[in-house]
Amino acid sequence: MIVPAWDFSDELPGFVDVVVVGGGIAGTSAAYHAAQSGLEVVLVERGSVGSGTTSAAVGVLSPPIRQPFHETARFSGIEQAKKLWEFAQRSIEGLAEMLESTEAADTAELDLAGGYVLAESHSLHEVRDAFRALEQAGLPVDWLTAEDIRSWCSSAHGFAGGYRIRGGGAIAPGQTAVAIAKAAEAEGARIFENVDVSGVHRTDEGFVCSANGSELRCGSVVHATHTDTRRFSPFLEQEIVPIRGQGFKTEPMERVFEGSFATHWKLNVWRQDAVGRLLVGGWRHDAWTRAYGKDSPEVDPGLQTDLLRWFEAAFPELGPFKVRERWSGVFGWTADFLPLVGSVPGADGEFVISGFSGGGLPFAFESGRVIANLITGEEAPEGASIFAPERFERGSKP
Repeated sequence: MIVPAWDFSDELPGFVDVVVVGGGIAGTSAAYHAAQSGLEVVLVERGSVGSGTTSAAVGVLSPPIRQPFHETARFSGIEQAKKLWEFAQRSIEGLAEMLESTEAADTAELDLAGGYVLAESHSLHEVRDAFRALEQAGLPVDWLTAEDIRSWCSSAHGFAGGYRIRGGGAIAPGQTAVAIAKAAEAEGARIFENVDVSGVHRTDEGFVCSANGSELRCGSVVHATHTDTRRFSPFLEQEIVPIRGQGFKTEPMERVFEGSFATHWKLNVWRQDAVGRLLVGGWRHDAWTRAYGKDSPEVDPGLQTDLLRWFEAAFPELGPFKVRERWSGVFGWTADFLPLVGSVPGADGEFVISGFSGGGLPFAFESGRVIANLITGEEAPEGASIFAPERFERGSKP
């Protein structure tokens, strides 16, 4: 059972193998795989599990990464681009298998009906280039014409084409983090909510994590707090940039969308949840200066209005939409849009799983396995080296 804060000191073990700081989908995935590997694990979450950055995500569970596939192939090579895609596919499949085996798939709203990337007129050329590169690489995608899109949503307006990702889909991020946490507990991990880690200090025996007036001693620390991870390390502070996004949720409506949906570069994303509410997130194309470097969630009325108007224009016959809730979320970004998953450079025993650039859900579960394997000394999963933080050490940046 997840332990509330007031029992933290009484329940605190003297020494554990691993402390995971952060209870979002990345942190719970790391705790699950570490506990499954036989390590004694404690996870501490400042709020409640799944309530932080993870809860601000709409729930897109589909490759690719934020950068379109053909651009990744151009800058990093086709083999690395394929490894990234295949890593995400394994992560999605592993997460789905775990949710189904623990009978949590319904609670997590697991939906593998497909992931859709739709092109507006101005982005059709780029989206088609991404599709062609994916198709040439032998990855599971299908092209959609404007007529195809209108065949399943007659209200769709202004989409000139796009593609469907077979095996992609959607989840409810917060509920999924809770499901992973429960699975981690079943493997022996101990999870504490409402516990704020104020500092991490190295000792001869390992580390001391100061939290809620108590000290938690461990052999390894995993930083999984997204943008808050920056306060634990000068390296992470430099390499993770906060960017604020906007989102809204509507009243329930007739089901139109199965799976998850995104525009080019995932500027706007949406899905429909289990009770029919639309969840829409993103920011408009002119909002960069109002989002970049913003390290606290704040609802921006202007951007919220832009986002709602864009969605109403894209699907005019479905509206007007009755917005039930508006929210904001801050996501940690890196210079190459890829997460930091691995050892923190120059800090032996410290690991990071963060910086997912607003596209972490397809990568997080398998990234947790990467962290566990690094701690135990097992062979890392295929493609894990691509996310190694040392790629950003001084002199090694592209």
